[in-house]
Amino acid sequence: MKIRVQKLNLVLSAAMVLLSVNVYASHKAIPGKVVPNQQYYRDLTQKLRTYGEFSVPFPGMNSAIKYSIAFDQPIYAQPILSDIHLANGNFFYRSFYDRILFKDGSYLEINGEKLPLTCVFIQGQDNRFGEKEISPLFPELMIRVTLVANDYSCQGPIRPGWPQSGGKEENWDTFLYYEIKDPTVMLPVEAKIRYRWNEYHLVLVDRGGQ
Repeated sequence: MKIRVQKLNLVLSAAMVLLSVNVYASHKAIPGKVVPNQQYYRDLTQKLRTYGEFSVPFPGMNSAIKYSIAFDQPIYAQPILSDIHLANGNFFYRSFYDRILFKDGSYLEINGEKLPLTCVFIQGQDNRFGEKEISPLFPELMIRVTLVANDYSCQGPIRPGWPQSGGKEENWDTFLYYEIKDPTVMLPVEAKIRYRWNEYHLVLVDRGGQ
């Protein structure tokens, strides 16, 4: 069920990415808070850990999933922002989206098999500008990270032209997904891997991050 919910989130977020709007003009001052610009979210994306190691949490199974990335050119000139304003007009919740290509040599390694990682797809939620105090169960800022293998155009998660083009709805058969709920340490949580359309939940093997 959890994976199906995440899939729905990917579909909804892909639709949102198509909307690029100016989100600054209508903002009013929020006491004690500064609303960041698009470059803030680009810089946040580029603070992702450049190396990570995970394993499949199943007794008796030896698994080693590693990745290594180096950022290249962004696909969007600037991250896409979308704000949902509350009734009083001052407060809002922000979604942000970004795509950045990786340099050659970036890879996803699964039990010794290396696959080229080609780009990252970012879906983020900035809740710091809502009207009420943030609950500990509701992160101030959350980033959903998808490290995509074997897609040099980085078109997805929905297949271009689907359903008219036929085939599967989603475009990426192999990726590493995780969430960041504390951007001060950029620690990956809620990780999973899709490998040739088969999905497995992962746990982080934390060796200090890079």
